[in-house]
Amino acid sequence: MKLTLKQISFSIIIILGCLSLAIFLTVNSVWLFAINIPMLHLVKATGLEPTQMLHEYTQIIKYLQLPWISSLHFHYFFSSMKGMQHFSDVRHLIMLNNFVGLFLVPITGYLLHRLNKKSLTWLLITPIKVVVTLSLMIIVMMFLNFDQLFIYFHELLFRNNDWLFDPNTDPVINMLPDTFFFWNALACSSSSFVEHWA
Repeated sequence: MKLTLKQISFSIIIILGCLSLAIFLTVNSVWLFAINIPMLHLVKATGLEPTQMLHEYTQIIKYLQLPWISSLHFHYFFSSMKGMQHFSDVRHLIMLNNFVGLFLVPITGYLLHRLNKKSLTWLLITPIKVVVTLSLMIIVMMFLNFDQLFIYFHELLFRNNDWLFDPNTDPVINMLPDTFFFWNALACSSSSFVEHWA
């Protein structure tokens, strides 16, 4: 019983630590946005040059990630109060993830090192199988019906409808189509998959 409780507690910490790291890496992957610019024809959708869009995207990332930046300012887009509120809501979630990761990622590294040193990594086999299976299921669901999954995700995390951007009042959404978030979600799920499989 004691061993099982230890296995469960270690596994939960490691899973959450790996998930937090995967989210952090995905959110900060400006290169992922850059490769989507030509792929999703964002120049035509926004009327902006790639360098201008990268500037705006970097502004978003800085606002989401850096606690000392208290407001989001665009140079090439105008925004509604509703749109700004959604970015603020996302910022709170990202900050929470960063806070959790600040503690759990080092602990995860320590636990993995300790388990490996004592040849006890076999304790994680079952949890890893569960996470890998869930990751694969999410990836399959994304390919089958990402739009519905996207809606469920937002309804779960947000208590308002501010995430429903209107291109007429928040043209930044033309730079961030659903397909872009599909690739982000795929990258995050894949990262989590790789981290646990490794």
